[in-house]
Amino acid sequence: MALPTLEDINLVKQKARAESRSVGVAEALRSLWKHMENIKNPDLYIEFFSGLSAGEQVISDAACKLYAVFALKPAASTTTTFLKVSDHGSAVQAGASLVVPFVGTGGGGQNHCLVFHNGLQLATGCVIGSVTAGDGTTDGAAADVVSGFAIIGAP
Repeated sequence: MALPTLEDINLVKQKARAESRSVGVAEALRSLWKHMENIKNPDLYIEFFSGLSAGEQVISDAACKLYAVFALKPAASTTTTFLKVSDHGSAVQAGASLVVPFVGTGGGGQNHCLVFHNGLQLATGCVIGSVTAGDGTTDGAAADVVSGFAIIGAP
């Protein structure tokens, strides 16, 4: 398989806008869109993820650049969970490329939007999971796993 079919950046912006209700997320994405204007608005791909308690989600099984990842923890969650992004074509790895903790008690409803203006180069692919330990691969419980989206582009 190859990189997912990329689409016009304006379509990606529209899809992401519906999810970016908080000021922090909207501002992070706005800085990305502004930067993209300087590099001629490349075609991108947005993939939404949820249901990560049943396993990871492959965003791309080929080399790509990760431009943004947005994740939201369920409001009622009281268990620590970790968003993991692996440079892999099919599975979350214990030694992931990116690990973001979402704390347990008092941490429900947290959201983060990480932006890589020049793209985080992933040589093999992009797989996202929500796991119980930063150095592990055990899927989190349905009530605790994050959901959100990733924006990728050509390497």
